[in-house]
Amino acid sequence: MRERLVTVGLVMLGFGCSGESPVAPTPSPEPPESNTVTITASGVSPQNIQIQVGERVLFVNNDTVVHDMSSDDHPSHLTCPELNQVGFLSPGQSRETGNFVTVQTCGFHDHLDAQNPGLLGTINIVE
Repeated sequence: MRERLVTVGLVMLGFGCSGESPVAPTPSPEPPESNTVTITASGVSPQNIQIQVGERVLFVNNDTVVHDMSSDDHPSHLTCPELNQVGFLSPGQSRETGNFVTVQTCGFHDHLDAQNPGLLGTINIVE
């Protein structure tokens, strides 16, 4: 058994010292643009965002009041149910949508202030 371990070890050393130059690691691809919507006292930013099919969007509440981010149409919120996973955000909280799996444009709003133009936006899902 010991001879077998020594042989395996020597064979492995031979592979590690074959005289070939080590291959440099391939750099990771750049991350996609930020899929983040920030909520402040001024409204949401950006109001329009484009993402790829399968991605999510992070909503961050940097305001001092609660927001309830939901899919259009108000009050049914049925257009893009992935958005409804964000829901109720207290100041300082953040939450992601579900994965968007359909090419479409999804409108969103703050259910607590549905007519406020600063709290309206769209997510364009593309391939």
